[in-house]
Amino acid sequence: MSTSRVRVYLGCSLDGCVAGPDHDLSFLTEHAPPPDADTGGGLSFEQFLGQVGALLMGRRTYQVLLDYDAWHYGDRPVLVATHHALPPAPKGGKAWAVQGPIEKLVAEAKAAASGRDVYLDGGDLVRQGLDAGLVDELCLTFLPVILGRGIRLWEGLQNRNDLKFEPPTPHGGGMVQVTARVVRRE
Repeated sequence: MSTSRVRVYLGCSLDGCVAGPDHDLSFLTEHAPPPDADTGGGLSFEQFLGQVGALLMGRRTYQVLLDYDAWHYGDRPVLVATHHALPPAPKGGKAWAVQGPIEKLVAEAKAAASGRDVYLDGGDLVRQGLDAGLVDELCLTFLPVILGRGIRLWEGLQNRNDLKFEPPTPHGGGMVQVTARVVRRE
C-alpha cells in the first residue's frame, strides 16, 4: 500500500478563483514577487515540488501550461485526466493521458509517484478528490486581488470537508499562504 499523500498547491484570488474568465492566469504572475524576493517563510513551489513524485492534472490545466510554455515539473510523471490525445510535454517532460473515476486516477498517480507525494492540480480534479475523500492536504496561497469572476475552486463541491489549519504565513508580495490538512471524519 502506498504512503503517498495527495496534496494540492494552488494560488488563488481572495474570492477563491484559481483562474480568471477564460482560464486567464495573468493575475498569478502580476502579483508574484521577484524570484529573489523573501517568501516570508511559506512553502515555495520549488520546495513543494521537491516532495512530489507525480502529478495528476486535468486536461485544461495541462493545455494552459502548454499555452504559457510553463513546464516546471522536469521529468516527473504527469498524468493528465482526459479522453483525448495529448500534445507531448515540453522540455523533456513525461505526460500521458489517463481516464476513469477519480479513485482509479489517484491510485495510478500514487503508483507513478513511487512512494512520494502526489500533486493534484486543476479545479475540477481537486473538487473530485475532495468529494471522494482522497485529498490529504491543501496549500493555498491567496493573492491580494479579488477577481469577481472566474473559475472558483469550491464551485460544485458536493461534500463537507473538515480541515485543520496550520498558522497562516506571509508569502512575499503581500500574499498569504494557508495550509490545511483534511480531517477524516469517522
